Amino acid sequence: MTYPRRPIILKHGRKYGNPFSKTYQVPKFDKNAADYARPEPGSKTEARAKKAGVYMTREIVFLCDLISQYADGEPPNQYIKFGPLFYSYSLYSSQLVGMLVRARKYGLVDFEGEMLYQGQDDDKIIRLLKPIEEIRRIVRFSGDPVHCVTIADA
Repeated sequence: MTYPRRPIILKHGRKYGNPFSKTYQVPKFDKNAADYARPEPGSKTEARAKKAGVYMTREIVFLCDLISQYADGEPPNQYIKFGPLFYSYSLYSSQLVGMLVRARKYGLVDFEGEMLYQGQDDDKIIRLLKPIEEIRRIVRFSGDPVHCVTIADA
């Protein structure tokens, strides 16, 4: 079986996109441009990024809700140990630590250290910094595929 050869794309009279071509030049990107590191508007990549942003926002709120349900203490001083949270959250998803790091980035939870590991950090305390009602109200999808979560002002 033979496969059709992909045509060589010529741009400005030279082979474009083939790094093994003698005329190939590495494209230069302006890191200060508004569209840098962003998908093309209207592309499938942009649609996937927005879908992922909505998912991330939902997961962060779900994590905070789960912490609120199983936590000790009264809002806004609720806390839970990492071990029981890991066990509870693993029934739903395998991305607990990533979600905790993101939630801490947005000022929703706090815990000691950079990273939490199952087993060795089971007794570390995770604090919910805001009441769950406020978290549900202020955490929103920003519409931006790069910075997908935003904290709305009250």
